Amino acid sequence: MRVLFLTQYGVLAASSRTRVFQYLPLLAQRGYQCRVLTVLPDRAIGGSQVLVTRDRWRKLGYYLWATGRTLAVGLQLWWLAPRFDLLFVQKVILPRPIRFLLRRRRRPVLFDFDDAIFTSEIRQPNWLARWKQRRNRTGLPAMLRLAAAAVVENDYTQDYAARFTAVVRITGPIDTETYRPAPDSVPRDGVVLGWIGSATTLPYLELIATPLRRLCTRHPEVRLLVIGATGVQLASVPVRSRPWRLEEELAALREFDIGLMPLPDDPWTRGKGGYKLLQYMAVGLPVVASPVGINTEIVAEGESGFLAGSEAEWEDRLERLVLDPQERRRMGERGRQIVESRYSLAGAATTLAAAIQRAAGDAR
Repeated sequence: MRVLFLTQYGVLAASSRTRVFQYLPLLAQRGYQCRVLTVLPDRAIGGSQVLVTRDRWRKLGYYLWATGRTLAVGLQLWWLAPRFDLLFVQKVILPRPIRFLLRRRRRPVLFDFDDAIFTSEIRQPNWLARWKQRRNRTGLPAMLRLAAAAVVENDYTQDYAARFTAVVRITGPIDTETYRPAPDSVPRDGVVLGWIGSATTLPYLELIATPLRRLCTRHPEVRLLVIGATGVQLASVPVRSRPWRLEEELAALREFDIGLMPLPDDPWTRGKGGYKLLQYMAVGLPVVASPVGINTEIVAEGESGFLAGSEAEWEDRLERLVLDPQERRRMGERGRQIVESRYSLAGAATTLAAAIQRAAGDAR
């Protein structure tokens, strides 16, 4: 079986890494011959900062370049398509001419999207948000109609995709052979609350600034570690922050004692896949998360962590975990069990391989 993948980003971007690149070794073991085309390679990963800059010309230049790359790589996908049994497109909205040409190739397509890209993550009503919404309003349904099936992460995105095509649901997944608890528990002073993300999602931490401030005032041993941004400051909260690096990610996660995932409740966040939670739980951490979207499914309330819907609940749940290391250990062990049984990469690879075989078989 020959599969041609088209990814939105390179391996350094979480969406492309988790939805495509981490599958490749397992698919190769099953006899699949895979090739990957990438629209925005790793050298362009800094382009994600465009979403937080106020420089409109920088935004415009980046999106013009990205549009040109999409067209060029889409043409390459069309040209190579006859050599492959199936095309797997990861979150790339191809222009209408490319979609027209791909239909003529008569190759089955799987379309994967891990965010609610039928809405916008940009909350200010600016020209960029309006442009993306217009593009996705027509482009996403067109990609889904082109596809034999869509691969999605949760019920929210599944409900949308099911209006246009068949659906395969794969949440996460996470490589439980790589993401494991630290082999030895190293004693350390204090309790580390951990958050991992990017500059675009850093504002979510502001949602729990007050509970964190109150908690740290009562418990001076508590501190916050932020991975994925620098220069982070929260009043009266001792914060350490540093940039994210793939080769350092596992070690950074193992520095945490409790994993945090605050979220606002809006159309964009309801489509998130909860990958932070899976990372935390895979390395044996208890978690506290907002009860938004798939978080309510991943977190076993009172078993692997807590769902906190208000500032008072965040403060109470965090304090309970700060004061009880045995509870942290128990919840961390239960979270690890849940990830192994429901969200492992090995299990997801079996599901994906079956979807590829089914789509290719139906086409034949």
